[in-house]
Amino acid sequence: MRRRLRICIAAVVLAAGVGSAAVLIHATSASGGLGPRSATNARAFVGYWMGIDPLDGGDSRRGITPNGDGTFSVIGRDTVFTLCDGTDRAVITFDDAAIVGSALVTDNALLTCTNGGSTLSLKVRFDVVGRNIVRETVTTQSGEPVDQIMFHRVSES
Repeated sequence: MRRRLRICIAAVVLAAGVGSAAVLIHATSASGGLGPRSATNARAFVGYWMGIDPLDGGDSRRGITPNGDGTFSVIGRDTVFTLCDGTDRAVITFDDAAIVGSALVTDNALLTCTNGGSTLSLKVRFDVVGRNIVRETVTTQSGEPVDQIMFHRVSES
């Protein structure tokens, strides 16, 4: 009886390991291999992205969708945004991002603090860092650094 139980447990563990390996192989294949995506490929930026802001620990999310004219729209939210007095949630939006070189950039990002309703105009740049990873760099209109967040794609459309 004990031997049969050990065999059953071993079979379940083996099946779980094979299943995990199959999921990993499928995920690697679906995401284009192990190397970084070509940054010139517009699809490298499209999807739903999540990250943690290293400055304040806030949860940051971005949705990037293509427009019909070759530009991209982005909507994002942060649970904490330092520019909103460090206690406020915020929404960032823009609909004119374009691929410039190997990056997705806009000079017209609008940050709206949801608590007080104040707004700020910012510049945003996304650079492909690796498979399903982009770095968002935010600056003021004058070029002063604001923040840099690493985002991981959790969904691709």
